[in-house]
Amino acid sequence: MNRRTFVSFMMAGAMSLSVLPAAVSFSTQATAAEQKTIAVVLKTLSSQYWKIVAAGAQAAAKKYDVNLILLGPPTEDNVLQQINMVQDVLAQKPDALIFSPSQPATAINVLTKAKEKGMPVLLVDTGMPEGFDAYDSFIGTDNFAAGQAGGAALVKVLKPGDKVLLLDGAPGNPSMTQRCDGAKEVLEAAGMVIASRQPAYSDREKAYTTTQNVLQTTPDIAGVFAGNDEEALGALRALSQAGKNIPIIGVDANSDNLKAMLQGDLYGSIAQGNYDMGYLGVEKALDVLAGKTIEKRIDSGATLVTKDNAQKVLDFRASIK
Repeated sequence: MNRRTFVSFMMAGAMSLSVLPAAVSFSTQATAAEQKTIAVVLKTLSSQYWKIVAAGAQAAAKKYDVNLILLGPPTEDNVLQQINMVQDVLAQKPDALIFSPSQPATAINVLTKAKEKGMPVLLVDTGMPEGFDAYDSFIGTDNFAAGQAGGAALVKVLKPGDKVLLLDGAPGNPSMTQRCDGAKEVLEAAGMVIASRQPAYSDREKAYTTTQNVLQTTPDIAGVFAGNDEEALGALRALSQAGKNIPIIGVDANSDNLKAMLQGDLYGSIAQGNYDMGYLGVEKALDVLAGKTIEKRIDSGATLVTKDNAQKVLDFRASIK
């Protein structure tokens, strides 16, 4: 894992999108013989983060005249359903596959089959286990560095000895685990105490309940790092009900979180270049199909968003048509 200092956020990653159905196919006016078909299977299409990834893929598909098959289960924890979606879409024989595995270890067999067919495979947001290299490129955030950036932001407003709650994702979700690992490293190095680290499954309601439970045993937590923004909002609700106003850092910089920052309720979020993940996924898949060599690892970028720059991000999203 590259643990370098965090790179600049690619602002195109801030695009938002209306709700998408579970499966969408986009096609332009070119004939079937001229068009390439690219299948995109994401962790879900129900959250704003993944809608933005999907929007990037749609924009690239439109620009490059691609027939896009877009799929995702209702929630991120529907691991088996996601694998079944990949198997089903492979039967349609697309020219390339763009995939974000919810639990990478469970996807080894299906991706191996895709590569055996000679199909380009590009990963977005989440990579595969170390040692597995049957894919062409991984496009995504350096999640450990994202966690480090979140931890560093909390360090600025906390003091040594303060207790911090870490809200992790589902067990086996490497993106969330790496973010919490990064935050933990920076916080502990600065003298903070990790009071509790709990799985909240990337879900607002589960994070709400988890934070409530932690407050029963550790009412003096002074900060929260959440692996994504849904968890951050769940923690915010629980803390507000308990009468606590402490800094919370999430990841993704979704619109609800940006608005909460502007209201002074949420401290900050690490914004990923998720629009670029989708866009570059399609663009680089076409490069592979054209016989071009692409990088095995492409960092899509990210940065810290707080009240100081939240409005700028919101305005940019509103400007994208």
